[in-house]
Amino acid sequence: MASSCSYLPKHSSFQNHSISTNNVTSILSFFFLIFIPIHVLPVIVSSTSYQDGATNDLFFELLKKEAVERLYELGKVSDAHGYLERTFQSPASVTASKVIGAWMEDAGLRTWVDNMGNVHGRCDGLNPSEKALLIGSHLDTVIDAGLFDGPLGIISSISAMKLLNRTDRITKLRRPVEIIAFSDEEGVRFQTTFLGSAAIAGVLPVSTLDVHDKNGVSVKGALRQNSLEIDEESLLLLKYDPESVWGYIEVHIEQGPVLEATGLPVGLVEGIAGQARLKVTM
Repeated sequence: MASSCSYLPKHSSFQNHSISTNNVTSILSFFFLIFIPIHVLPVIVSSTSYQDGATNDLFFELLKKEAVERLYELGKVSDAHGYLERTFQSPASVTASKVIGAWMEDAGLRTWVDNMGNVHGRCDGLNPSEKALLIGSHLDTVIDAGLFDGPLGIISSISAMKLLNRTDRITKLRRPVEIIAFSDEEGVRFQTTFLGSAAIAGVLPVSTLDVHDKNGVSVKGALRQNSLEIDEESLLLLKYDPESVWGYIEVHIEQGPVLEATGLPVGLVEGIAGQARLKVTM
């Protein structure tokens, strides 16, 4: 597993076949005990040791038990009955944003929601002006979604920061660490993907704000319904200066057979498949 996280994008992927609770806990355990120490803990000033029994108990409580419970709790936040559906700025999406924000605060992070509905949780560490490590994933879902597509990356990151907070190490970070729960990746409601992350990257066309859903509500209107105002000026202000970002990590369930075929629980991915959607009228 490579140790560098100084370029974008980079994802950690997990198997996405039928996953039992035991499998999920082992996956999360592997992520936190291997991936986070390699990638995140080097930004901490002092060397750390987790050999005492009390801290080991805390590892289990936060990185396995609580994280898994939260995955299933968030999986119940749905606009549909009997299956998971949580689209951009829907009632369930807004509820999920509030839940995630509360979890971020519980981890000791400074939180806010931006004008595109992205939920942020940040710790400035010892050097607030240093380039930040960003960790993120998306809180929206497809229709009839799995529990782990998106939330795994959000909840695992929050749990890691909560552990650092509970062990009095969060203030010793050499650089800022910011978790972002992106408001939209799937593009289900407006048929335009990556609304949240594209705004942060500064590549979302202003015209997208006027795209309408099947009920005639625009992106701008959907945000306004939830007390979020956005226009061309405020959209441009959402862009992160690339010079302010040290690296980006996203933990994501694998949506393919590679890890399963090779018998590996986790992999480091440097690129993902792109999509193109065409509407043809005959």
